[in-house]
Amino acid sequence: MPVYLEYNESTSQFFETTRNMADDAIIVVVDESQKKLLMSVPTGIGMIARRSAERQVRGISKSGFMLGSGGRVGQNHELQIIGEGGQLPDRLRESPREVY
Repeated sequence: MPVYLEYNESTSQFFETTRNMADDAIIVVVDESQKKLLMSVPTGIGMIARRSAERQVRGISKSGFMLGSGGRVGQNHELQIIGEGGQLPDRLRESPREVY
């Protein structure tokens, strides 16, 4: 059974949740059977929150996440990011100057 983690932007921490999808928060699914961390980033999330959550998840992939029941999940798992939230806006992807 997968474990669901939700990112709280005000504390910059993940916590266990029963929600498997959210339109307003970053959710990470820890799939122990396939050794994967699936990070879902909704469209309304900003780039700073996304990068902060991504750093947290990369730490989880190395050392794991301590559950309330005392177990540790997510250690040595592959990270996969799903969703377009937190990307740079199109106007910032191109240089405002013309290249000579």
